[in-house]
Amino acid sequence: MIVTTSILKETYRDYTNPLAKIKREADKGTIIRLAKGIYETDKNTDPCLLASSILSPSYLSFDWALSYYGLIPEKVFPITSASLKLRKNRTFENQFGRYEYSDIPVNAFSEGLTYLESGDYTVKIAMKEKAICDSLCKWRVVKNIAELKVLLFEDKRLDEEEFASCDFDFMNRLALLYNKMNLRLLIKLIRKEYSK
Repeated sequence: MIVTTSILKETYRDYTNPLAKIKREADKGTIIRLAKGIYETDKNTDPCLLASSILSPSYLSFDWALSYYGLIPEKVFPITSASLKLRKNRTFENQFGRYEYSDIPVNAFSEGLTYLESGDYTVKIAMKEKAICDSLCKWRVVKNIAELKVLLFEDKRLDEEEFASCDFDFMNRLALLYNKMNLRLLIKLIRKEYSK
């Protein structure tokens, strides 16, 4: 269970120094520090379920989500999330792993999300179409459709069959929200090769 310093201070209110008790419990491994003021009580929690508690607002996206959906062949070790108005990338490391956060445009942030749920945990995750759009927002900028296809299917090794199973009407609507060159090219690629 995720707990904050204020919850723990209340839990340990009968101690002379609740903050010292929190530090002792963290040193023993009874509670695990995720980030400043945020702890997890169960060392067996799936690391991805903690991402949005470490930094909020955020949701799982980029390479981690692409791997989750089977769009890329690699298992991704850093847990990657989209964030809002950080102005620079942020990284957190703790006992559960490495968490990386990158901003995406405000207009696109709240669209195309779903939830991963496990027990008492719920975390937002980009739908696969959204994870592709978010990633294209961060990957190197390309100049034309041919370069975009190389970026997607050769450089980033997206599975072409899995990509072809996307909801392209939905992806097209999402891509319009970013105002980025790669996303404008994605719209052209969809119109040229994937529109029915």
